[in-house]
Amino acid sequence: MASVAVVDMDVSFCRRVRATVKSATDSRVEELRTLADATALMELREPDILLIGPSIATAEALDFCECSGRVRPSIAMVLVSADESSDTLRRAMRLGVHDVIPADGPWTEVSDALLRALAETSVVQRVEGGGSGQPGSSGRIVTVFSTKGGVGKSVIACNVATALARSGSNVILVDLDLQFGDTGIMLDLKPERTIFDAVQNYDRLDEDMLRGYLVRHSSGLQVLLAPVHPEDADAITVGRIGAILGMLRTLADIIVIDTAAAFDEVVLAAIDASDTVYAVATMDVASIKNTRVSLQKLDQLGYDGGRMRLVINRADSKVWLDAGEVEHSISAELVGKVPSDRLVPRSVNRGVPVVVDSPRSAVARSLVDLAEKISISGSEVAGNVT
Repeated sequence: MASVAVVDMDVSFCRRVRATVKSATDSRVEELRTLADATALMELREPDILLIGPSIATAEALDFCECSGRVRPSIAMVLVSADESSDTLRRAMRLGVHDVIPADGPWTEVSDALLRALAETSVVQRVEGGGSGQPGSSGRIVTVFSTKGGVGKSVIACNVATALARSGSNVILVDLDLQFGDTGIMLDLKPERTIFDAVQNYDRLDEDMLRGYLVRHSSGLQVLLAPVHPEDADAITVGRIGAILGMLRTLADIIVIDTAAAFDEVVLAAIDASDTVYAVATMDVASIKNTRVSLQKLDQLGYDGGRMRLVINRADSKVWLDAGEVEHSISAELVGKVPSDRLVPRSVNRGVPVVVDSPRSAVARSLVDLAEKISISGSEVAGNVT
């Protein structure tokens, strides 16, 4: 499977690239906003295709291509530029840039260049034996997602991850609510090491070093905690998040990501990396509408709807709605219904997951059932691959 890195400050441009690639292949797409992020990514792993968008200054883009092509000659480079001068075209040709596409041209020129580069990469990978990232060679990533606060997303993420760890799986929980993450509180873990510390040593970071930034819970769960100070979130770029998640795949069977109640680049980076996304909604019209709109937006941005699952929290609320109506309204597969229980806020205040604190309760059993479905889903994927 090929990998594409697209660099552009315009989110909509990157999403069009993603949609173009996903419509034709199963290739991985990584979005980066700056050339500095691209440099950081390529220090850790090499994409097959590098596409630099029109918001990046042409001179800077060509300088970057020169350095990248010298160090990594196998990368297929495509440049979308507002500068169509003969000097620019000659320099790009000398640097080995595959295509230079005019920024004001039709989108088909960009998509055709991408698809040509993907076809060439596919041929090279077959000749060389298949390239990297073979299916089943690394852990799965699942993201717990909601753009509305107060739906119990973090509670579900912590309890599902704990239940998976207690069942014997090697599990890492990542708190990507970078400003106000609560997993440390919910699991009673001291934030002596966080993702911010990992990023501070990013130039030297590898899998072994990253393992040292994980905090171990008594259940066996390993946790990459959110920064202690909200302002530290500014140092954690999307490119570095993607690279860290890629390394975590080599360290665990399952990586569970808890996200902020937002629809921002960090959340999209988590979804980008995920094999499955669990959208959490509650039994109220505002939450249902919010979840439906969020999933529709992800679909418009080119994300595979087949990866989306629905979890209803406080599913026994007496609000003249039933779970079937919610599932139909949101148009996602319903995989979990978690009932209300006063045991949940008690467990949060104690810093003990309810699956540990009250394992025989209905709410704990529902969360363990959801964890089992996640585990079984992974086994089915592995079975299909083999």
